[in-house]
Amino acid sequence: MMEKLLTFSIIMCIISFPAYSISYLEDVRNLGYISGEGLACGATKYPSYELIARAYLVSKATSDKEQADGMYEYNKAKATAFMEKRGDGYLGCEEVNRRFNNQKIFKSTLYKDGTIKLPDGKIIRPRQKYDVTLVYNREENEREKLNTYYDKVMSKKRKKAAKEGIYQKIKEIEMNNRQQ
Repeated sequence: MMEKLLTFSIIMCIISFPAYSISYLEDVRNLGYISGEGLACGATKYPSYELIARAYLVSKATSDKEQADGMYEYNKAKATAFMEKRGDGYLGCEEVNRRFNNQKIFKSTLYKDGTIKLPDGKIIRPRQKYDVTLVYNREENEREKLNTYYDKVMSKKRKKAAKEGIYQKIKEIEMNNRQQ
């Protein structure tokens, strides 16, 4: 009987563990997507957001692997959101900036050791202390890098479309989508 109870307990722990990881990755994906829109639209509080979001990503991770996976997902979502916003001609940036700059995340307190106090009072302590100033380089021009990447991607798509003889069709579809 005791063996069955122990086995059941272990299985329940194993089953519940992935749910936590999925939650963390979903959190950082959402943070990344919001970051990408803020970056694309030139939100004034973008550097502060990026610092807090990256600190959250580092502090909330339960392992180095989870942190690395989280950073990958965060950056992927950020780049996707940036590309989408640029692709639609920065449509709605005024509203995005208003909402971006008024988020609750800016009411968080970030301490030098990586501890974060959220607006609801919850405290997130990192698994090991780190220097939060190393988490985000405010001097790096991310917007320029993503614009360059976007231009390369679109150039490749245009070349491929021209090669296949469908460039004009794609251009017409893009123009129709922008007019709607």
